[in-house]
Amino acid sequence: MHVLAATNNLFPDPEATGSGRYNYEVSRRLADRGHRVSVVTRRRGDAPERETVAGMDVHRYGASIPRLPATLRDIRRRVEAIEAEAPVDAVGFHGALSSLGVDRAVSPAVPRTYTVHGLWSVEYDIRASDAPLAAPWHRFNRWLRHRVEARTLSRSDQVVVLSEYMRDRVEHHHDATPPCAVIPGGADATRFTPAAATADRFPTAGPNFLTVRRLTPRMGIETLLDAFAAVVEDAPDAHLYVGGDGPLRESLADRTERLGIASSVTFLGYVPEADLPATYASADVFVLPTLELEGFGLVTLEALASGTPVVGTRAGATPEILGGLDDDPGIPAPLLVPPGDADALAARLSAWGRLSPAERAAAGDACRAYVERAGYTWEAVTDRVEALFERRVADET
Repeated sequence: MHVLAATNNLFPDPEATGSGRYNYEVSRRLADRGHRVSVVTRRRGDAPERETVAGMDVHRYGASIPRLPATLRDIRRRVEAIEAEAPVDAVGFHGALSSLGVDRAVSPAVPRTYTVHGLWSVEYDIRASDAPLAAPWHRFNRWLRHRVEARTLSRSDQVVVLSEYMRDRVEHHHDATPPCAVIPGGADATRFTPAAATADRFPTAGPNFLTVRRLTPRMGIETLLDAFAAVVEDAPDAHLYVGGDGPLRESLADRTERLGIASSVTFLGYVPEADLPATYASADVFVLPTLELEGFGLVTLEALASGTPVVGTRAGATPEILGGLDDDPGIPAPLLVPPGDADALAARLSAWGRLSPAERAAAGDACRAYVERAGYTWEAVTDRVEALFERRVADET
């Protein structure tokens, strides 16, 4: 089977997002299983226009919304080069812009599956400036992105979302969608393991709390800092490590000073990919304080696979992941709190911080077992994606 994936980014390219990681993990496993996988994606930084990545044939195009016709012509050239080498049996859409170009270039007879990782116009709204002079272009850009996404949905035979939360959002934002299946994200259970922990990763006595997030308003880091200030009052040795970077970096550091917890909070900055397994596994508790729009949350699964319990908010899809753990006998304290509630978060973190090392270790074992039992590994995810593609191809033959 020859699968053509259309994505706006692909790990390990610069600025790859969760969708780029999903594509990379599933596509490379499809290639390992003997399928031919071609990828059309945006070119970022100095990445080559064509190369082989983990068994995938990757073609990168130059992208520009203001120069959309030129972008679509470039995508068509990439698709024609792919089809000249082998006919495409199935197309997987993962990003609206790449998908628009690939859809226009591939025969209508080829089955199409659209995996919606996030709503393009909504994500643009979050990033875009609200300056008055930018408002007309902002409104047009938002409208255009919505229309492009709606067109691709209407041209697809199957929609895949990573959570029930995202299924509801897609149905709310788009009038008509094809049949929809939920196939979650996963974690690499061979990389993210409790054994990856190192004694020197977090030199503080602990309990050590960790979050790894883009430092933007919706991630709820301000709420986390407010909550942690209360935690430190009862547990002076507690320490919070904040991984990631973003526009709030300086204001968050200022906030720790105002709260009097600067010596108890360490900003790690960008955590290199190679360091993530040890970072997750060395923490006592991972915290996901998101305020809204958590479409899935791969970091949640990576922490759980590392044997690190996750305290998260009831925002987006997080309750779907953590809800299955709340009744596990190995979990001694609840995991979910309301988004934006610093008092509730402080109480929950304090409860986890008071556990003995043996209790936390038992909870970590339960977390790891849950990831494997619930099918939250990339191998299990690839099983489901592969079966879906094979059904779609069989339906067309």
